[in-house]
Amino acid sequence: MRNGVLALAIGVLAACGGEAPKQPAVFSVSTKDELVLTSLPSIRQACPGLDKYAGSFQNARVEEQFRTSIVFDINERNTIPESYKAGGHSCFVEIEKDGSAILIEKKACKSVCLDRLDTPDGQLKLPLVSAK
Repeated sequence: MRNGVLALAIGVLAACGGEAPKQPAVFSVSTKDELVLTSLPSIRQACPGLDKYAGSFQNARVEEQFRTSIVFDINERNTIPESYKAGGHSCFVEIEKDGSAILIEKKACKSVCLDRLDTPDGQLKLPLVSAK
């Protein structure tokens, strides 16, 4: 009996040992836009939900509108709390021209950014820490 338990324990440990520990997700966007590249670390710091839920996003991209925007789509099936009502949304994180702040309009996207249901009314403006 003891040998059977020992063999089972060794088998379980051997099966677990082959996998590397899962690294936390990091929100990223493929771009050469200098404003986005220099601002992204500060954006991730201001919006803790971006890294936390990065696996629920797809098609992250940069769009030039009134401001430079990081845009990403949120999968219908995701790990984001249901109360945020974020599934299926496209979120726009607009960066001020001088990189001093970001702006987010949609309530669902504000909830994802801040990782909380209770968000300010209207446009969310968050200051960014200078990367300089």
